[in-house]
Amino acid sequence: MSASIIPLKISQLALLVSQRKRIPVNVALGYIYDTPFYAKLYDEDAKWWYLDTESLYKLLEQSWGADSSGVSNNVVVFWTFCMENYARKHNMTSLEAYALFRHYHVDDYLVNGFDMLHTQGKDAIIQDIETFIKNRKNQEK
Repeated sequence: MSASIIPLKISQLALLVSQRKRIPVNVALGYIYDTPFYAKLYDEDAKWWYLDTESLYKLLEQSWGADSSGVSNNVVVFWTFCMENYARKHNMTSLEAYALFRHYHVDDYLVNGFDMLHTQGKDAIIQDIETFIKNRKNQEK
């Protein structure tokens, strides 16, 4: 049941984030999707989809404050490089690639494997990511 409500909640929240932070709505969506907060919306026990937009905004801001991943600039550049090149190869937008990477936890894979992966060529990295996503898809079945 929550799955039908969540897109509406996210769109309302994205508009509020966009307004409060004075950023485009598509950037606000990335801001929402890039936190553990997003997964909580689907948590049947938490029932966050019942909350009003203002309460969700406060929880979102708290989740950003709690994110102390300590990822270096080099890792962020590498992650972006991978996502952009994957998007181009697969004729998708960067936002679509971003959502795919987040869904299959490619970002975690790239961060954890940065030391080894960043030494490979672009084609090898993209092929590795494709294999990683394929394996994740198979695990979902």
